[in-house]
Amino acid sequence: MLTGVGALSADLAVTGVSPATLFLAFLAFSFAGWLYESTICALANYGHFANSGFLLGPCCPIYGVGALACWLLLRDVPDIAAQFVAAALVCSAIEYAVGALLERLTGARFWDYSEFPLNIEGRVCLYGAALFGMGAVFICRVAMPALLSALEPVPEPVLAAAAILSALILAIDATFTLVSWRQLSQKLELLRIELADKVNASLKGASASLIDKMPDAALDSAAGLKEFGGELNSRLADMSDSALEAMRGKIEIPSFIAEGKRGLRLVARRARGIAHHADISAPEKLKTMLTRRELRFFNAFPEIKLKAYEGVIRATDLKRRARELFYKK
Repeated sequence: MLTGVGALSADLAVTGVSPATLFLAFLAFSFAGWLYESTICALANYGHFANSGFLLGPCCPIYGVGALACWLLLRDVPDIAAQFVAAALVCSAIEYAVGALLERLTGARFWDYSEFPLNIEGRVCLYGAALFGMGAVFICRVAMPALLSALEPVPEPVLAAAAILSALILAIDATFTLVSWRQLSQKLELLRIELADKVNASLKGASASLIDKMPDAALDSAAGLKEFGGELNSRLADMSDSALEAMRGKIEIPSFIAEGKRGLRLVARRARGIAHHADISAPEKLKTMLTRRELRFFNAFPEIKLKAYEGVIRATDLKRRARELFYKK
């Protein structure tokens, strides 16, 4: 490991650029990527500005990583065509790796290129690779030299202080973002349990096509209700839109959603010691709120798919309600 660190330090030394300057360049390109995603991409795809990116602040680190990787590896490539092809490959590899890692860590797919031609598992596509290739050529030949020239007169202690402060802010942002993601996951789990209970209470009047596919669930325990909720979520995710609309008309959807500025309200039974609804007297309710900070993930990634909760999200029309919260006229 020490050998690897020494090799990296030597490579950075060859560039003649200090680590503080490189980190500030990383932040600059991360901000540029956020601006591109939040304005050009959001307006073209959805018709409105969207605070894109996983982090709360105006920063998409994947763009900063891709920009620096291309500059460090490809800045000395003389031929533009070769630089373009190599940059497209490097950026696609980074995007694929980050997408796979996020999916593994969070259980969610944040972007999907499945509808684009020549895509690989929906994580990368030729269209995106071409855009990244052109952007990387511009970075290597224009943007990075201009940025380094602008930072050159700044004293190194000032650059170091700015880099440390920025890193601290980025770490705080990442912490709050991860907390928000965890809270969103917990509240979606409560929603799944509540919806399973509502479906169980409405079985006689529910869609026969849905119920016939459901196995007998032991709803006399928290584990049974959770298992039923997982099965229900899978069925809802596979249902057609028309069948889903019919199901909404026959099953009482949990009234946890409050319109307007009050946000989206969840009401769920406590899982511990829960019994069949007919045998419960004055069940204790756990009330909580989905905040704007948690719902922003649906705004930042309109195509996001949370496999464990996708059916429940569809059944409650949560994405549309989240959009209305952010863009209520």
